[in-house]
Amino acid sequence: MVKLKLRGMKLLRLLHILTASIWFGGVVCMGGLAFICFFQFNETEFLTFAPWIPGLYQSVILPFALLTIVQGLTYGIFTNWGFIKHKWILWKWILLICVALCTGLGAIGQMFSVIEKVESSGFTGGFTDGGLVLLFISLQILFMVIMIILSVFKPMKRKNRDVV
Repeated sequence: MVKLKLRGMKLLRLLHILTASIWFGGVVCMGGLAFICFFQFNETEFLTFAPWIPGLYQSVILPFALLTIVQGLTYGIFTNWGFIKHKWILWKWILLICVALCTGLGAIGQMFSVIEKVESSGFTGGFTDGGLVLLFISLQILFMVIMIILSVFKPMKRKNRDVV
């Protein structure tokens, strides 16, 4: 099997850090925008700015998330890290599934429902309209922070192995 050399690993690591940072930053921005939409805006402003949340997801977060996942697959295939060789890597893959569920079924799916509800029956605001959206975005951020902690501290790593 073809393995990446040291220069390729460094380049992959740099790219992985950059894309994961943009992904995480985009989710935090999406959360901030959602909070502002639900707690600071009236109905007209909400209907103007709320569609930016799925737009931000589709134009920034999703492409960088997919690129980061492809890099994770590259790590698993072309390096000695593997997919389940280290428990902390396995936990990152499990958390990735949780993030995906919180995004698609949770935050973005709920946001579309809330926008439709506001268009048909009005805007209440706060946690009444935004509770589920904000919950799922908060869970995304929490899961991503745990993934970052796992990447930095590498708990549960195998002993007697050089981990780059």
